[in-house]
Formats: sequence, C-alpha cells, structure tokens
Amino acid sequence: MIEAETQASHADMRPLHLLKAEHLPASRSAVTGMMNQRTADALRTVIDIAPRDSDRHALAAVDAALTCLTAPAAATTYTDAERKALPEDLYEEHDRFFGAIRVTGNPVETFTRTMLEALRSQLNDALSAGVSLCSGERAQLREAFSSTFHLLWRIGVAGTPFEDAAHARPQDAVTRIDDVAADPLMRWRLGHQVFFALIQALVVSVGCLEEFLKDDPEDIESACRLLEDATVLMIGSGTSMRYAGDFTRTHYTDAVRPAMMPPHINAKFSGLQLRDHRILLKSISRVKPLLASPAPAVDKSYRKLLDAMSTAYDAHIAVCSRFDGNRESSLRTPGSTVPAVQILERFRERRIGAATPDRPAESYGDLRPTPRG
Repeated sequence: MIEAETQASHADMRPLHLLKAEHLPASRSAVTGMMNQRTADALRTVIDIAPRDSDRHALAAVDAALTCLTAPAAATTYTDAERKALPEDLYEEHDRFFGAIRVTGNPVETFTRTMLEALRSQLNDALSAGVSLCSGERAQLREAFSSTFHLLWRIGVAGTPFEDAAHARPQDAVTRIDDVAADPLMRWRLGHQVFFALIQALVVSVGCLEEFLKDDPEDIESACRLLEDATVLMIGSGTSMRYAGDFTRTHYTDAVRPAMMPPHINAKFSGLQLRDHRILLKSISRVKPLLASPAPAVDKSYRKLLDAMSTAYDAHIAVCSRFDGNRESSLRTPGSTVPAVQILERFRERRIGAATPDRPAESYGDLRPTPRG
C-alpha cells in the first residue's frame, strides 16, 4: 500500500533541480561573473511581486519567469571524492525520496531556476490542495523567496548592462494550476523541497557575506543587508518545516513515517542527511572568525541571524513533537531510548554555540541557547 502511494506521489510531483551545494554561486564574484540576460529577465519578472499579491498572481509571475530560463541540464551524480569528503550519509537516496535531481549548468541561472521551481510548487500546492498555515507564516515563505531574488538582482544585475536590457516576461491571463491531491506524503516531500531551496539560498547569502567581510570590511551596509537576507531565509526555512508537516498526526503515523523506513528506504534515513545543510554549517564556520570584532551594526544584524537560526530549529522541534517525537526515537536512531525531540534540541544547542563568535557570553544577551521543555 505504502509503496503504491510512494510511486503515485513521485509521479504527481514536479522534480526540483538542484546544483550540488559545492557548485552554488556562493560569492559576490560568482554571482556577478556568471549572471546572464536570461536570468536578469527572469528576476525582473518576479522581483516586483508584492506581499499583498495573491498566490494566483504570484504563480503567474513565477511561471512567466521560468520561461526565460533554459531547460535544466542533465542529471549528475556525486563523485567518489565528493562522497569521501562527506561520507556519513546516502545523499542520493535522500534526494530521490524527496524528488530532488542534482544537475549541472550555469550556477546563477540554475540556482535561480531552483528557487523558482520550489516557489512554483509551493504556490501551486497551496492553491490546489490548500494549506492551514496562518497568513503570517505564508508571508514568511513568500518573503524568503523574494529576498533571494532581490539579492541576486542587487549583486548581479543592478547597475550593469543586464539591468538596462532586462524585460519582464508577460504573464498569462489564465494561470495554469496543476491538480495536486491533499496527500500527506506529497506535502511532506514538497515542504522539504522548499526547505532544500532555502538552505541553498542560505549557502549563497552566507558565501556572499564571507566575501564582503574579507574584501570590503568597511562596507557595513552591504554586510548588514546580506545578514538581513540570511535572517529572512532562516525564518523561512523553519516555516517550510511547518508547511511540510501540515497534516494530522495519524497521517504521519500511517503514511509518512512508514515510507521512510525499510523496505522502502534504508534504515536510519533522516532529513539530517541533507548534504547542503552540512555545506551551510561549514560556510557559517568560515564566517564566524570574521565576526570576532565587527562593527556594531554588523554585530546587531548577526545576533538577529543567530536568533532566527534558533527559531528555525524550534520549528523543526515543534513539528517533530507534534508527530510524537517527544516520545519516539528518531528514524536515525532506531531502538534508542532518547526521543527524537531531544536529539534535535542537542543539535540546536551545539550548532548555535558553534555559530556564535568567541566573545564574552554576556555580549549576546538573550541569544544564548536556553533549555526548552
């Protein structure tokens, strides 16, 4: 029964085309050096979507933007060297389960396509199957994508010949909405696709921040702006998990959890296997020493990012708890007496601590990790 449901969900889902995290345009020089007119036109088509615009209007703009870009390149696989660099998990299996396909291609154009594809799937799903997220949470998702489009425009298009030549693609009068069933396994996968896209956007924004802090340490405004982008993305990543879990506990127990267990999936399968998240943590670790003595404005913006990072982990914990993770072990630790929620809490404390620059604890005020029940 579950195998049939899994195959049906995959058949009904649009794939998400992703670069390998190592190939993302994670620097200002990469964004400017690999920008092209197609991408500028796509960005011009979506950057004016306003928070008050309906999902239907936003979907029409996203569809129009996607027509500006070339088709996704052929799928690629990880090399032996890449597997050895981060050997802990079966990344390909993780991608397959959630409908993600790793591709090559122009990094800026391909990354832009990734963001548009993820946003399109989320908007289409909301219009077709419906969501129970509050208006504020839906706005957080919309803002996360919008901030990424504006980041790419600001760094790679504004003030260049691409800006002068950029034209928004006309939108269809009748928006095409794919019929999406209210399937919990589909929602789980789509929500994770949104999460993957936002994690890649965080890799890009943090990478650009690293370059600014190294090459232009006096450009406080640009550093703060990138930190604000990353904060919005971090908040959106937490919201994407609430979106992914937008169904009942019974649905999770009967359909979602079994699909992530043998014989359908290898034992110890987990969302923690996302390679891109590991790359993001490495990026943050490189930025950390550059923030040892930042300007006050940068320090304040980074504190907000750390707070958003903690909030994102809290969103994961809340979803896990709602699906009995406060009592059951994680799929990653079958048979363990430690509940999944406690595992996530440990991850939150460890990773927030690792991201905090080496300054006296009192300088972080309420951003120091605190126990949560």
